[in-house]
Amino acid sequence: MERAYRNVGYVLLALVPIFVAGFWIPYFAEFPHFDATITAAVQIHAILLFCFLALLVFQPLAIRYKAFATHRRLGKLTTVLMPFILIFSVAMLWKEYHEHLADGASRSAARNDEFLSAVQLLLLGCLYGLALSSIRQRNVAAHMRYMICIALVVMPAGLARTLGYWFNLRQSSSQTICLNLIDVLLLALIAYDKRCAKPSRPYQWAFAVYLVMEGIWLALGRPV
Repeated sequence: MERAYRNVGYVLLALVPIFVAGFWIPYFAEFPHFDATITAAVQIHAILLFCFLALLVFQPLAIRYKAFATHRRLGKLTTVLMPFILIFSVAMLWKEYHEHLADGASRSAARNDEFLSAVQLLLLGCLYGLALSSIRQRNVAAHMRYMICIALVVMPAGLARTLGYWFNLRQSSSQTICLNLIDVLLLALIAYDKRCAKPSRPYQWAFAVYLVMEGIWLALGRPV
């Protein structure tokens, strides 16, 4: 691992309390008597998400402490975990879409409400595919950067909920804060790699996608 990134696992640890706070009110606080809206699919989705979050944090720490064999074995585990994450995330989008319809939204409005989640889910799948392709080509630098981008894509799942449930922010406001934070972090990572003459293309690619996505989302009126 590059010296500048050797402690990235400790940085990613910050995601854990964010996710616990974000899922506390609608999920953990209800255990074991969940609301009717917390279906089996929702629970499986949450378990998969937290398992992936644990891997995101542990994997760079494994490299940090030279547990390379463990890192490789857990990396193979993600190839099984990620398809299920994508499948159950699509199931959540479908569930929320029909909830919008049940609340009286038109089909076009219900589709727009899921735009941000759908694009970020597609981005998650693409970034994972690129990370997998990079490591198979033994391009460790690109692999690491794509995985950091994945952590940024996953972050709003916890942070937006935290801002909404604990600080009473509207969903559109909490999502705007998350997107702005991701933009700032990507720009900082690009600038840092440029300064150190390191390859920053994964960050540049992710930043370009976010700019397009945010522009469309703003044009749609920031639906959530």
